[in-house]
Amino acid sequence: MKKAFFALLLCFSVTLSLVFADIEEDKRNEIADLEKKVVNLQSQAKTLTEQIAAYDSQIKLALLKINQSEEQIASVSARINQLEEKLREKSVLLEKQIVQTYKSGSSDPLQLLFGSTNFNELISQAKYLQIVQAQNRKYLHDTQLVQTSYAQQKELIEDARKRLQIQKKSLDVYRKERDNLLKQTKNNESLYQRQLEQARLELETIQKALANAVKEGPVKAGDVIGLMGNSGYPYCSSGAHLHFEVRKDDAWISAESYLKNMTDKWGMNIGSGNWNWPMQGTIEITQRYGQTDYSYRYKYSGGIHTGIDMVSSDKTVRAVADGTLYSSSEKCASATINLKYIDHGNGIKTLYLHLQ
Repeated sequence: MKKAFFALLLCFSVTLSLVFADIEEDKRNEIADLEKKVVNLQSQAKTLTEQIAAYDSQIKLALLKINQSEEQIASVSARINQLEEKLREKSVLLEKQIVQTYKSGSSDPLQLLFGSTNFNELISQAKYLQIVQAQNRKYLHDTQLVQTSYAQQKELIEDARKRLQIQKKSLDVYRKERDNLLKQTKNNESLYQRQLEQARLELETIQKALANAVKEGPVKAGDVIGLMGNSGYPYCSSGAHLHFEVRKDDAWISAESYLKNMTDKWGMNIGSGNWNWPMQGTIEITQRYGQTDYSYRYKYSGGIHTGIDMVSSDKTVRAVADGTLYSSSEKCASATINLKYIDHGNGIKTLYLHLQ
């Protein structure tokens, strides 16, 4: 009866494991399908609706991965509890066997020989000791296997917990980006398209300026090269400011890593280089380099704001380092952007946009 019960229990356990395996496989397939969908949506998104749909898919994907990690943590935690119980059982059995071995095998072979009343008794004791020692080795081996499995499961759960934290942070980022996009565009398709067009026109203007700029001559760090303005308004500028940008071999790089550390008007700490800032006075950073609340419109750079936008009580714009100065005025739609750049050599250029 007991054998039948245990066979039924084993069959049920195997069936349950297969069911859970199928569920896990379905979830992995769903995640893989959604990952492909997210990539397609991101690459094809041209409208605000499509961009929001891409964010929604990213959020759904993040939630699926979080759920998968939480289920793995729960499953591994249960496994660890089982292993801890096994370790306790194995330790108790091993301890008993060691005590028994000590009691039975504490005598040396001569004592066994002369302490035995007959040869059969000697053989029996020797065989008993061999059996006990063999059992000890088995218990020790089993205990080591359980300990190894326990360590592996602990490492697995730690990895899962770290992955879960990263996934939760990603989910927060996607939600904030989606909500910010809706806020900045007022969920208005025409406004979103105007923002994208403005960014495209600004890039086009910069490229033309770099190609057509007129050489003015050498400048030294600190020399005045212009005044902060609003040239390009309303198509390629939203207000008076300086857009300062650094390029290395004509690729965008972080201007923040070249400028000296400072704290702006609102307490923002920025800069880690050795160049003086292009403006003096009380500086206010209106947009940093990289991913910002407004950089979604810069699709050409992968959603990265390529420079630093700033305003200051002192409108004078200065060269940040020695080099050769070039200037250009280029059309941006029906407006005109005044731009200057300095070639510092070694592939380094600094750009100064929206000058008066």
